[in-house]
Amino acid sequence: MYKKNCRYLKLILFSFICIFLYNLNPFVNTCHAAKYSLIPSVIHVHTSVAGDGDKTPEEIVKLAQENGIKTVIFTDHDTMKWEYGIPPLRKLLQKVINRNSILKFGAANYINTIEELDKKYPDMLLIHGTEAVPFYYWQGSLLKDNLSIFNANKHILVFGLKTPSDYNSLPSVGNGFPAKYDIESAIKLWPVGLLVLGWLLILFRKKTPSSTYKDLEEKQPSRIPSLICIFAGVVLLVNNFPFKTPMYDQYHGEQGVKPHQYLIDHANKNNALTFWAHPEVERFMENGKIKVVSSAYEEDLLKTFDYTGIAIFSEGMRRVGPPGGIWDKILLEYCSGKREKPVWVIGEVDYKVHDFPIDQTQTVFMVKEKSNEEVMGALANGKMYAAMGDANRLSLNSFVVEDSKNGKLAFMGDEITLTGKPRIRIVITVDKAHRHSAYRKRGFNIDLIRNGTVIKTFKANDSIDIAYDDDYYNPNEKIYYRLAIDTSYLFRGIVTNPVFVQFKTEH
Repeated sequence: MYKKNCRYLKLILFSFICIFLYNLNPFVNTCHAAKYSLIPSVIHVHTSVAGDGDKTPEEIVKLAQENGIKTVIFTDHDTMKWEYGIPPLRKLLQKVINRNSILKFGAANYINTIEELDKKYPDMLLIHGTEAVPFYYWQGSLLKDNLSIFNANKHILVFGLKTPSDYNSLPSVGNGFPAKYDIESAIKLWPVGLLVLGWLLILFRKKTPSSTYKDLEEKQPSRIPSLICIFAGVVLLVNNFPFKTPMYDQYHGEQGVKPHQYLIDHANKNNALTFWAHPEVERFMENGKIKVVSSAYEEDLLKTFDYTGIAIFSEGMRRVGPPGGIWDKILLEYCSGKREKPVWVIGEVDYKVHDFPIDQTQTVFMVKEKSNEEVMGALANGKMYAAMGDANRLSLNSFVVEDSKNGKLAFMGDEITLTGKPRIRIVITVDKAHRHSAYRKRGFNIDLIRNGTVIKTFKANDSIDIAYDDDYYNPNEKIYYRLAIDTSYLFRGIVTNPVFVQFKTEH
């Protein structure tokens, strides 16, 4: 009996100790409440077989393994076909550049290559995707030596395409947008008039009276004009065939965001995910006599809808990612009901040649199990954060919003309805191998952002465990929290996806 009572006393004492430790450190159990695992990944990788990379897919997999990467999402271009036709025979007199791409390599070959590697390396998750080039347009003239190509850098990453036909049907200028019959189609039939004219000239020549062969040669009209009309009519009809008008082409100047919105809508119909790539990139190059103009297009993020997200690193932290930037404006539009779904962020490495580490930019996924389906679900639902540079030595073990009254939790990408004031919980660890590094010397800042405004900055130079009660409660309002960690330098830091908070309606 005495031993039994002792066991009960020990059990009670143990329970009190657990409660005490929980109150002392309110983040106990929070990190593992949903049993998430963190998987470091690289997105936006080009290969040598279907793109402009310098490594085969298998070489990239081995390189990723060596650097501790667990997931690779390949994104060779869907097409790299550029056409410039000289009017009026744009289809017959063309300069065509068709570089390495998924469609040139073969979509079936591309899918099979990645899927076979995924089976060969079971410790890795390998996913095929594409960097789509929906639109480009020409300005100037090749004959005048002032030809320039615009918008060729305005790309959208597409993930979740399953079959070769999914890739083959992606709409773009290089792959052909859907075309239709309209009034312009009727106009394209005008060369029929040349055929009719040539035929009439032949009839007129036959009906001209002539008594001798010599008179025929002297009096009848020459057959050359009729032959010219017939030849020109045939050539122009072949050039205009099939007489349909494409929705967008490269000869009518800037088309705004319409071609890109069309691709986004097309991808959504195929249950694929779309992320704007490098929205702040700016470059000017000359390819022979052709000028290539790449302008930033971050404002287009506000003009397009229903895409999944944005690549925030590395070309997205000047005007898109900072507090109060374009991304925050988009998130506020979602909170106010102007958008049907939120927009997430990822990190893109845009790996082509080995002039920078493949793990320089990462997307860290929160998954409950290691599978391609879980990673795709994380992409779709904001269960990830983007990291670049030295920040890859940090691990964001937990970022949640808790209801201070009932203890309910919401992770990145979640939405929670609060009955009390929000409690934000953050756990960050520094890689032990790098605790002697710059982080211990200079430390790092953790900016807590609410609705685009930094409401609190925490300073640390080692692993840290934070519980912060935000003194904010506004019934009927939807807000969000997100973190920006060590982002004082442009090409470094961690940016999390938001946690949305809906305050309970007052009755």
